Amino acid sequence: MKVLLTLNKTYRGEIDGGYWNIYRPLQSLGHDVYLYDTVKSTEDFKKVVETFKPDLIYCCMTGNEVIAPREASALRQIQAETRRGRTITYNAFLDDAWRFDSFSSKIVENFRVYSTTEAGYLERYKELGYGNILLFGLHSNLELYPKIAYKEKDIGLSFVGHLTESRARFLEYLQAQDLTVVRAQGVTHEKMLEVYARSQIGINLSINDNHPLKKTQIKQRLFEIPAAGSLLITEYHQGIERYYEIDKEIVVFKTNNEFVEKVKALQSRPKLAERIAANGLARFRAEHDSKIALKKQLEEIINVGK
Repeated sequence: MKVLLTLNKTYRGEIDGGYWNIYRPLQSLGHDVYLYDTVKSTEDFKKVVETFKPDLIYCCMTGNEVIAPREASALRQIQAETRRGRTITYNAFLDDAWRFDSFSSKIVENFRVYSTTEAGYLERYKELGYGNILLFGLHSNLELYPKIAYKEKDIGLSFVGHLTESRARFLEYLQAQDLTVVRAQGVTHEKMLEVYARSQIGINLSINDNHPLKKTQIKQRLFEIPAAGSLLITEYHQGIERYYEIDKEIVVFKTNNEFVEKVKALQSRPKLAERIAANGLARFRAEHDSKIALKKQLEEIINVGK
């Protein structure tokens, strides 16, 4: 299949996850993939469409002209292509938990098919009259991870991510409870995966501080940490059970006290922690590795978009 992948190749100066987790796996699956970089591309999007003649235009739009200055002009051409009906156009909406009203619902009409990571928003799209909505989780490219056996991991507990207000308060609380957390921020994708691979337990914090109500959402770490063969302990988010079995494949918490109790219990029972991590990795390999997830996604997108 000829896929015109339209996304930001870089973010904050580093190659972004869409390149590693979508572009590279699509190539590995044998598709003819053209990456149109909405950050730095100098090509006219319309000319790319006419020359490449894609079967599918696959997008991950940001809605941010500072991050992706070429996105707006590409979107206008995608809208025209959707109206022509000769090419299936698709966008993955990743932030509906806090940007449905301000972003997703504003541009969804430009695509023939679209997806959300949030099960609770399927009906909201349908209420607006958009029926070609699919529910897709995130995924990660297993090929990129260092292979480190659980017993050889030298980081006990880690968190990778930018230090928002709520995250800073959480980590300060853990420090007061004598829990040591190795933290990484602003690192390369390669370094991020290295930290995950070296960690026995990796933390996912689901709250998005951009939302006025501090709502939780599906985060990439839900898939990155188990892919590294590390135990995922994550702030609970509704619908997470769709991706992993709680207490068998991952561990969840709802309060700071619950987090501390569970981490200390896991650290005192390393064989249990190792077993949960192994189960999480097995589930990831079966369903959430990028090549497996993308193969299924493309089949559904094409079926719905016909």
